Amino acid sequence: MTKRTKPPMKHLAWAVLPAVLFSSAWNVLSDEKRSRGQLLYVPVYSEVPYGDKGLTLNLTATLSLRNTDSKHRITVDKVDYYSSTGKLVRSYLSKPVSLEPLASVEHVVRESDRSGGISASFLVEWESAASVSVPYVEVLMINSTYNQGIAFNSPARVLEEKP
Repeated sequence: MTKRTKPPMKHLAWAVLPAVLFSSAWNVLSDEKRSRGQLLYVPVYSEVPYGDKGLTLNLTATLSLRNTDSKHRITVDKVDYYSSTGKLVRSYLSKPVSLEPLASVEHVVRESDRSGGISASFLVEWESAASVSVPYVEVLMINSTYNQGIAFNSPARVLEEKP
């Protein structure tokens, strides 16, 4: 009588792994979002508290808007900066800005600018005549004083889809 053994789990893992990887790659490729326009909310941390003494570290915040569509331009209608109390601090655009395919634009909140407070935000509105790949919008916050560095990003969140 021969003893029957269970196959080792590592063999099963190697059999399942390609299916999982292929499935994930397929989801990334097939889940491309398209839109004709959106209103986006982007959190900004222009300063962060640290330590036990109520100290804050000022950060430079760079809003990056990237047109990810390779064929169509998009129009950025609004880039407004709001304080942590919800009050409009400033509008970065005096008129709409057109972004060509794969082009990008940045708007910077300087490290010394504390007008937004700790939990500021941007509202970004964009549109396109065609249905396009949605733009990649995020804020990068950075400080590198005292030979130390801190950097992190904050992605946009869709508040409204345009019809």
